[in-house]
Amino acid sequence: LWKAYTLKFLDSYSYFSFSVIFTLFLSEDFGYTDVQAGTLYGIWGAAITVLGLTTGWVIDNLGVASSLRWGFVLSLISRIWILLATSRTALLFNICLLLPMANCLGIPVLTVAIRRYTTTHNRGFAFGLFYSIMNVAALLSGPMVDVCTVWYKREADTAKWSLTGYRLVVLTTVVANVLAVLVSWTVREIKVETRKHRNSDADQEEGGEGREDVSTFEVSAGSPWQIVSETVRTRVFWRYLA
Repeated sequence: LWKAYTLKFLDSYSYFSFSVIFTLFLSEDFGYTDVQAGTLYGIWGAAITVLGLTTGWVIDNLGVASSLRWGFVLSLISRIWILLATSRTALLFNICLLLPMANCLGIPVLTVAIRRYTTTHNRGFAFGLFYSIMNVAALLSGPMVDVCTVWYKREADTAKWSLTGYRLVVLTTVVANVLAVLVSWTVREIKVETRKHRNSDADQEEGGEGREDVSTFEVSAGSPWQIVSETVRTRVFWRYLA
């Protein structure tokens, strides 16, 4: 559970730090107009949503642990590529495809992980802490962006690569991403369940909550059509969609 919290903090810091500088980075370092940069920001967000809907079956087949590893490895490659990119083509490939795909394998999977690693007894508090950690990471991203862009001033040269303040922000997200990759490689495919027991009077006084058992979670693979068809046949999905 704490590994999932750590990954949430590192991923949220990277996401919010990059989103804060996104349009300015494109304008200053790549010469995009404000309208073009804003449009690309919208495309980036939309791509995360669209890819998340169309590739959800990939997560179902990979499972939590493998999805997190793939997601953070892809996001590390993408962030390093963005950091070193000098051409618009390389930049567009990353912000419109590779980075959104990596985001899809990280952000929603961590939510599944919290549910998998908790019980009904502590799940509400666990999710509350989960989103609090996200907000703390978002709060930290602000001062870090200021340090990189206000205290470290270097004019961008669109003709060649240079470590500008905005690229320095991207560099901090690369460092956070490296740590996330290392943590993700230690995540196991498990599920926590509560086993009821009343072996003593003390257990009865405590309400018989039971002990938490950790077991290996078996990933049930299926075809995209099978997973989608099972989903659309459930009422819960349509209520959520509405």
